[in-house]
Amino acid sequence: MRSSEVIDGLPTVPSSALPATVRDASNADRDAYKAALGFEQILLGRMVEEIVPAGDGPYGSQVQDALTAGLVNAGGIGLAASLYPSLRKDAA
Repeated sequence: MRSSEVIDGLPTVPSSALPATVRDASNADRDAYKAALGFEQILLGRMVEEIVPAGDGPYGSQVQDALTAGLVNAGGIGLAASLYPSLRKDAA
């Protein structure tokens, strides 16, 4: 996979969201961590949907999206860091 490719179905993850050690690593390593972060973001979004009902108001889904973004921007739940080693190309 080239570093410029977008992984289908996963949200775009900016390079600034990567830990410094991953930013300095190979393109494949950066892509693997971005995939792990994207998966974590999707999972957190689904969890927030279950925990915080959207309600009938015009801002229900925006509240869910903001809460999900806040969780991800605060470092998430650590799932990406746990998944990353198994997604690396040189993982045994």
